[in-house]
Amino acid sequence: MRQYRSTKSNSFREVDVNPQERKRRLLFILHRGLVETRLLAQGKKTEQLFDLADALEIIPGHVDRWNDRNLAAVRFSLKNYRDKYPSPSFDYVRYLDADPLPERF
Repeated sequence: MRQYRSTKSNSFREVDVNPQERKRRLLFILHRGLVETRLLAQGKKTEQLFDLADALEIIPGHVDRWNDRNLAAVRFSLKNYRDKYPSPSFDYVRYLDADPLPERF
């Protein structure tokens, strides 16, 4: 699978990501998504909560049947959410592409 890592110029370069790292990235995105859903529910932000669930719901179905088109679909879904609700704390595209993941989450 190919993914794209951010460079200092904010462009992305193509890199190979092994299946285990890809799976960890997707699980981390789901983890952070659940954290954000809790915060959105607490704040009664139902429209944003709905949009987040819409953005994340495609991920589990792609995990076991992964191909490069799935990466594009997941990135598109997460980017649409980020564009509508920009947040440095919950930038799911960054988790998919660039940031190193914590050892435990």
